[in-house]
Amino acid sequence: MEQFKKKDLIIFSNGPGEVSTWVQPVVEAVQKRGELSSMYRILLIVHPCPFGSGTEGSVARGFEGIEEFIGPGEYLKILFTGLGRRKFRFSREGVIFSLGGDLMHPVLFRRRIKGRHTLYAYTKNQGWAKYYEKIFVRSDYVKNKMLKQGVSHQKLKVSGDLVYSSLKFLRPGLDVRKELDIKDGEKMVVFLPGSRAFEVWYMLPMFLKVISDIADRISGVKPFLLKSPYISYDFIEKALANGGNIKVAESIPGELKRQGNNFLPYIEFSGGKRVSVLEKGLKYWGEGIDFAVTVPGTNTIQLAYREIPSLVVAPLNKPELYPVEGPLGLLKWIPLIGNMILKKAVFKYLTKFPYASLPNMYENEEIFPELFKVIQTDEITDKIIEIFTNKEHEKIKKKLSRFKPDDSPADLIIQEAFGDVVRI
Repeated sequence: MEQFKKKDLIIFSNGPGEVSTWVQPVVEAVQKRGELSSMYRILLIVHPCPFGSGTEGSVARGFEGIEEFIGPGEYLKILFTGLGRRKFRFSREGVIFSLGGDLMHPVLFRRRIKGRHTLYAYTKNQGWAKYYEKIFVRSDYVKNKMLKQGVSHQKLKVSGDLVYSSLKFLRPGLDVRKELDIKDGEKMVVFLPGSRAFEVWYMLPMFLKVISDIADRISGVKPFLLKSPYISYDFIEKALANGGNIKVAESIPGELKRQGNNFLPYIEFSGGKRVSVLEKGLKYWGEGIDFAVTVPGTNTIQLAYREIPSLVVAPLNKPELYPVEGPLGLLKWIPLIGNMILKKAVFKYLTKFPYASLPNMYENEEIFPELFKVIQTDEITDKIIEIFTNKEHEKIKKKLSRFKPDDSPADLIIQEAFGDVVRI
């Protein structure tokens, strides 16, 4: 019962990228400070969000330091009915961090549990800011934008990009290439089909077609698939079976073999061709990667910080599948005509953005080449071949040297929030 004498440090988040690259480094920053870890019980609440995967809990439960996890359904039950409060025995005092998603949720939750918790956020959203003690932002650009939106100067603090604090480099590049039997002169090209079910459902069979064509058209490229921890192998098998059935773009099926050479799972496809499936993430394999092909998301800025040249594929073939917040996202619930309206509305909305990937948004420049439009699968293949033929990947890598923050944003946030309490 000792744990319930602690105050609560409650963290709110909303999706795979935020849980892995915002929540985890903040939790680790608390854990390495003995005073904090002994004073606070850490609870993670993932609230409903169109950007969620539904599998955040299975990953977050593996983070050392998180003592309780509350998923979207249980959170809503507590919020709307109050049922469940006794189960978790929330402290009346403590700290609540918003690390992803709508700033409304911590405010309403604090009110529901009748708490006096201090609220902090790392965000680019300005709504509900008046309830927060401090709002941490990635850059001066975001800070100035929020100032113009009416957020008080005293509430804002530039911390740097939390994603940078999540970076780990576990294997030297030479060790990675030796383990994967990548020979001198070969290019290790990794395909990242996403962390959400709808992404993998479409992009995995499309990427398989690209990998098959590259094997026939270009030499010296050794492709791999990087599996997200938020996607199960069972779902991968279903997505592979969907290959060849996608109407909006060309794709091919494949068969997953869970125990392959060197104990790596692999996918067999198109006349006996194979591609290995990598787990453990960029932290394990990243130093050996020469080039990546990825969907948009937090992974794009991770790749930039790791100085891995990348092609970002953001097809608008089915715009209605893209997660959309606010009233626009409710259109899908309108019977009969909802999806048709949503498709047109989201397409119009997305085409207003010049870029799909975070590095390009941050710099307002095409650092990573993008296919952000209605595309055919062959265009992905052609673009990859063009990049290697013209050695564009080398030019991209030079641009990535600018993505180098000096300090740890997670440490700065913890120091700012807890002050003299924290000592390493």
